[in-house]
Amino acid sequence: MMITQCKDWQAWLDKMPPKPDELNVVGDVMVGNPGVRPMLTMRNPQGSNPVALILDLFLIQQPGIWPDVRVCAPARFDRVMPPSAPDYTSVEIYSDGKQIAQIDVSIVE
Repeated sequence: MMITQCKDWQAWLDKMPPKPDELNVVGDVMVGNPGVRPMLTMRNPQGSNPVALILDLFLIQQPGIWPDVRVCAPARFDRVMPPSAPDYTSVEIYSDGKQIAQIDVSIVE
């Protein structure tokens, strides 16, 4: 499935006490029917820039019969940060090998 429209991407690193820190990435993806669920996963391996997180967006069709209606579906990625992890400053999101979004990470302290 081709990603045609994505919007409202946001990323933030929650550093509020108590530890551990948590990274959150959210956005809206236009999908072909209400049974499609967007899924964000960490790319492995990551790129050469240690403070830029790279995510891949996949669209997962749920079983069943769904109306052929385009809808906006939420995508979300959450990660509890290990103590040795870098503080990400940006997130790059790819679909089918093409970059569809680049987001600056806000720090919440």
